[in-house]
Amino acid sequence: MAAHTHALPNLSQFAPRNGVIDTSCESQPIRPNDGLQPSTKSKRRRRLSTTEDQPAKDRIFFFVDSNSSSREKRAYVMRHHVQEKRRQRKHLHPHNSDDRRNNRPLRYLPWKQKTNEKDDLDGIDAVRGTESETVSPGNALIQTRLSIPRPAFNASNTPLLTSPVSSLDTSRQDPFHSLPMGCSKDDLELIDCWTNKLTYWSGQNKYIKDQIFRSAMVHPLPFQAVVLGYCSRWKAHIYNLKDSRQVRTHIGQATRNIEMIRKGSMDIDGDNLAMALTGLSLQEERFGSQQKAREYADQAVQILRSQGGTRKGVQVFLHYVLYVAISPCPTVDKVGQRWLLTFLRAAEEMMRKHTSAAYLSSVPLRREAFQMDGLLFPLLSSGPRPSRVPQTSRLYVVRDTPSQEICRTAALIYITTALWDFQDSPSKTSRFLNYINTVVKQHQLDRHPACETLVWLLLEEGYESDMRDPERAWSTGELLKTHKQLRPDLQFQFNEILLSLLMLTTPVRGIDAFEEELNAAAPEIVEQL
Repeated sequence: MAAHTHALPNLSQFAPRNGVIDTSCESQPIRPNDGLQPSTKSKRRRRLSTTEDQPAKDRIFFFVDSNSSSREKRAYVMRHHVQEKRRQRKHLHPHNSDDRRNNRPLRYLPWKQKTNEKDDLDGIDAVRGTESETVSPGNALIQTRLSIPRPAFNASNTPLLTSPVSSLDTSRQDPFHSLPMGCSKDDLELIDCWTNKLTYWSGQNKYIKDQIFRSAMVHPLPFQAVVLGYCSRWKAHIYNLKDSRQVRTHIGQATRNIEMIRKGSMDIDGDNLAMALTGLSLQEERFGSQQKAREYADQAVQILRSQGGTRKGVQVFLHYVLYVAISPCPTVDKVGQRWLLTFLRAAEEMMRKHTSAAYLSSVPLRREAFQMDGLLFPLLSSGPRPSRVPQTSRLYVVRDTPSQEICRTAALIYITTALWDFQDSPSKTSRFLNYINTVVKQHQLDRHPACETLVWLLLEEGYESDMRDPERAWSTGELLKTHKQLRPDLQFQFNEILLSLLMLTTPVRGIDAFEEELNAAAPEIVEQL
């Protein structure tokens, strides 16, 4: 194409001598340069390589002399580089023009980010149904969508991809599809609230929450009543709301299912039903009606007491909820007074037996187990208990529930009852004390005292079967219920007496002084024994 001639740029700075620059990478034979001034050295000329895209007649030669500018030479070199890259891509990806146009990446316009993202989600929903509304049980406990631009969705030639997740999502996923029901994104937020945020003043007590979560996951009903229902009630309570859409969804469905079970139109085993009723009782206790809480708890107690083989996790959960519940009666009657005093007298008698030289020689750990330098003293002693919960997480602390002090009393009563049961067997006493110290170390309760976790571990009875007694937990709960009816000063005095007897020391204020104050504070009512 001789007709297509252009002005020849000056590229003299690219070559140490006058000559011709070609786009070919191969050296060509030297040709005489008739159009330029002769030089002392022979001038070389390079030509474009003959290819399918550029026939020989289309080759253009650019001559360089001393008048060529550096800008023109750089422009030529860049054009040549871009042309070579295009030629290589064309041979590697032989698509037609329509394919190239369809595969061309779209520009990202920042001011259209929200609109594009909405269109993308609509397109995905059209293909994948209601995936954006309902998440399968195998998805993350909570998913965090990243605000990143995405190209427009084309359902015809684009594969279905999962939503982008962050490192936080990956750490909170449930890869084993263990959730018993399909959960929406709002449900996943509630689950994350249970597993990672809700806390007591003493700390999150992760072990308790994890054990409850595992027991609830066995069936959809307890999972919805315990985890989703409780967190939805808590969320509404934080915003000073008595009701919300999530509360109506989860609590409403759970109560309807329980009613269907009572009518016989739905089958469920006693453990899962008792688990669901216990969860509803806990919610009503903290966020609703105490009367309803007692009704749910009584129904759960009847179910577990009437059946034989009860799952340990369900029974422990029920005992724990009964322990931390607030007593509705502010005063203790004569029967309750006598029970409290009988328990203290029995603990005093056991202390005298444990202080004998023969007993301490057979159970050396009994002497030091509850001393001030022991592992159990920070958990069982009174005093200020500063919270380790960060200030930014105080929002998630359970309000108006003195769970730590209640669980401290429960632990004192339970340990004293167990030692009374084992007093005739030094071997069982030693194994029991070793078990308590072991679990305290294992859960780091000596460094981060949490009486709630200690009580849960005591209720689990993780020692040998010859030491287990299901009635021990029930009797502890009944005595604890009476203890809650005492005045705060009498509650404190009762606890100090028990701790002193466990430490094998004489109480500062003895049982007789406690009895006098108890009789003066209790109302005069007629006993009916």
